[in-house]
Amino acid sequence: MAHYCCCGNTTYKHSTILVDDNRLDSIKAFAAETANTTFYDGLLIVVAPSFHTEEDIFLSQLHKALASDTQQSITEAIVQNSTYIKNSVAVGDDCCIYTLSPISWHNMRPDTTQGAKIKLIKTL
Repeated sequence: MAHYCCCGNTTYKHSTILVDDNRLDSIKAFAAETANTTFYDGLLIVVAPSFHTEEDIFLSQLHKALASDTQQSITEAIVQNSTYIKNSVAVGDDCCIYTLSPISWHNMRPDTTQGAKIKLIKTL
């Protein structure tokens, strides 16, 4: 569960990601805390396992996009990022889940001058 989640070309607000056997089962609107629900402060991205070798490229591209367009939200920059697009997944695909933080929710951008940091939270 997180404030926002990007999967494919969609951004989900206040959602829960369900993974079964390391495959994306579904992304649903958060209704209530249930057993085994973990909250991540940041923005989650659901990507293919191949993303691991390109996460530094992704982060560099993301910071560059946000620096060149100071009005663009981080979710817009993610769904337009070529590395993210190349590693997108759909329901039923193997996936990994990363968190990007810290995010300033009032402007949907990284809240530090160093930008967002990426961390793997769910892997195969």
